[in-house]
Amino acid sequence: MPADFDEPVFDEDFVRGAVFTEPSARERARPPSRRERRAARRAARRRSRAARPPRARRFRDPSHRMAVAQLVGGILVLLAIAIALWWWNSPSREPAAPGRGEPAAPTTTVSPPAPSPPAPQPPGEPVPPRV
Repeated sequence: MPADFDEPVFDEDFVRGAVFTEPSARERARPPSRRERRAARRAARRRSRAARPPRARRFRDPSHRMAVAQLVGGILVLLAIAIALWWWNSPSREPAAPGRGEPAAPTTTVSPPAPSPPAPQPPGEPVPPRV
């Protein structure tokens, strides 16, 4: 039902609740509180975020080229680690200087004396079986 032209569009309660009050000189002179500064920063951030399109931070399928590059990079890293470990564990490349190193072992070996054959048993005693 349309309003009549002689009736006010807004009633008095609505106008009283919508009154905007200016801050006093004392309120304008003091620096904003921490809460007000935070609210202003948050509102500014919200305004700037609405102005630009949102950045795509969600998961996207990597391109084929990027997947191949990552695979090649991983293989190169593993190859570098393998070469480094091989190099670290390999013997020294420089020749040993004479006189510096372990003393030479003697070439002649001393062998223990050979065991003598057992003495023959007298004919009257039994011979123990050989196992």
